[in-house]
Amino acid sequence: MSMSATMKKNIIYGLAAAAVFCVIAASILIKKGFILTRPPESLTYTRTLMGTTVELTLWDNGADLDQAAEAGFTEIKRLEHVLSSYDPDSDASRVTSNAGNPVRVSHEMLGVTTAAVDAAVSSCGAFDPTVGALARLWGYSGEKGTVPSAKDVKKLLPLVDYTKITIDGAMQTIMLGKKDMSLNLGGVAKGYIVGRTAEVLKTRGVRRAIVKAGGDMFVFQDKRDRRPFIIGIQHPREKRLLGEVYVDEGAVSSSGDYERFFTKGGVRYHHILDPATGFPADKSIAVTIVAKDPARADALSTAVFVMGPKEGMQLIEALDGVEGVIVDAKGKVHASKGFKGKIF
Repeated sequence: MSMSATMKKNIIYGLAAAAVFCVIAASILIKKGFILTRPPESLTYTRTLMGTTVELTLWDNGADLDQAAEAGFTEIKRLEHVLSSYDPDSDASRVTSNAGNPVRVSHEMLGVTTAAVDAAVSSCGAFDPTVGALARLWGYSGEKGTVPSAKDVKKLLPLVDYTKITIDGAMQTIMLGKKDMSLNLGGVAKGYIVGRTAEVLKTRGVRRAIVKAGGDMFVFQDKRDRRPFIIGIQHPREKRLLGEVYVDEGAVSSSGDYERFFTKGGVRYHHILDPATGFPADKSIAVTIVAKDPARADALSTAVFVMGPKEGMQLIEALDGVEGVIVDAKGKVHASKGFKGKIF
């Protein structure tokens, strides 16, 4: 297996680890509990994409891992150009700049926007992809470090309304119903891209892998050799894990007020806005969602964060194939009934 000098610099041997969650043990056997076994060799390729660190951890099974990783990163770049609100030429940006008129877009843009609207409907608007105008006011990542006035926030609230999104599959167009509305797919696009990257790796012969981008992760493995991944969930206030989740294959997505924030007057202001108020959501400090679909997991982690422990857990329990952990505003941890893992 040959590797260029540049590629070697981007490779870290071992298991993936990060602030949001980390893989504690990649290979296990279940027999009266968890018995750790030595995993086969893996390589972790790292790039900075989508405004975060992207890690592709691939297990050696004879495939050309260098080429597979490069193909994965190429797919991420391609989709980022389509879906990013930061790229003025992206489909997302064109829909925003032409608000009030239908815009012909790619099938990927149609799919992600449809997933975003579905999440908005199921969460009764706790997740809303039209929060873009408010995100600009605050600074997408809290980079302004200033708190806008209640008056300025209230002025933009009428522009936050997912029901004003019109998706025409036949014409392959998307339209925002009001001028000055802004589409922001940041809460769903990264999950979608992580899932698409996993599919590219599979076509390149990779049989076991972890795809991780910030708070979004997707893991998969060959069905002939299933050894559950143990993924650690980072405590949102302390430098320790609050628990573990066990996943054979699927998505794990985390959202929290510790990812991007600033403090002013003793108050923490973070990037997850409540579409109903226009201010940072205050009912949770961290949420982790486990689901098969990575785009869905991404959107739901934001929605549940906004909804808080009571309504958020009701939503999780009502959805098939979705489990989760919520850390409420007081630091208490709530796990769904079907959650596979443990809380420390």
